[in-house]
Amino acid sequence: MNHKKSNYQIAISSLTNARHDHYDGVNAIYRLSAYAKIPESTCKDGFERQLQKIMKNLSSLSVYPNRIYVQDDKLEIDWYPKGYQMVMNRGQYAGLLLEFAEFLNKANMRDLVIQDGFFGDDPEESVKSMSNDMINFFPEFNSDCFGLRDNNSIEIMYC
Repeated sequence: MNHKKSNYQIAISSLTNARHDHYDGVNAIYRLSAYAKIPESTCKDGFERQLQKIMKNLSSLSVYPNRIYVQDDKLEIDWYPKGYQMVMNRGQYAGLLLEFAEFLNKANMRDLVIQDGFFGDDPEESVKSMSNDMINFFPEFNSDCFGLRDNNSIEIMYC
């Protein structure tokens, strides 16, 4: 039996699987990520149609992703923070990821799953030299805190 973890289970696994520097009150959040599997038997034309459908679906979401990484067997979809988003402890990080899981589950896209590989990412920016008024210490998964800025488009990268 192939038991697939739900987005909520993956979000909760951040309590033990995410690096400490993702929720240490020193480093800003680098990204949140999900993926959609590409069926093995998909031909090139079928893949292009699937990518266009996914782009259309992503464009209808309340929080637009920043990038799609096209890989052999999946599309990795990344949401980057707007400004400095930082959580102060493990529970706050898990709460943010539960919001992300809820967002993915409500998206009109089948099989969109949290890509837990970002639990091991190196944080990109330390906020030690930032003033507190530049940092959001209580990020939520919404368009104020994550995703594309106005007038930008989703970047597609082929790996």
